[in-house]
Amino acid sequence: MNEILDKLDRENLKIASFGKRVVAYFVDSFILSLIVFIVLFERISAISDPQDIFAVFNENFVLGFIALQFCYHLIFTFLYGASLGKMLCKIAVIDEQSLDKPNFTQCVLRAGVRQLSDSAFMLGFAWALGNDLRKSWEDYLAKTLVIELA
Repeated sequence: MNEILDKLDRENLKIASFGKRVVAYFVDSFILSLIVFIVLFERISAISDPQDIFAVFNENFVLGFIALQFCYHLIFTFLYGASLGKMLCKIAVIDEQSLDKPNFTQCVLRAGVRQLSDSAFMLGFAWALGNDLRKSWEDYLAKTLVIELA
């Protein structure tokens, strides 16, 4: 770990704060929820009985939402090195070896493990509180870091 910190120091890079990562998480969650709301607006607005809301949000919805989250994080991290929330917070994901954008395999791993972390009550994300590099489960498995851009 010290060699990674030394490498970051030589390149004048700083690990992103946990607070910025939390804000980015909530921004991304809001964006994804907004997309779902727009897609389902017609069905939601047609509901007359509040109990009918469960018919809109059935099992297929959950699988679709997981797929949407996976694709969102995969595509943005692969193309830009950051999701929209991370861009807003001026943080980015980098490969811990090359200190460049992660490759496609790393992005797939990060997006998949992030889904597991979400379903495990965010334990993987909370893991970042217990180490100097603030690495979550997805960072450990994909060998990535989240750094400050500004």
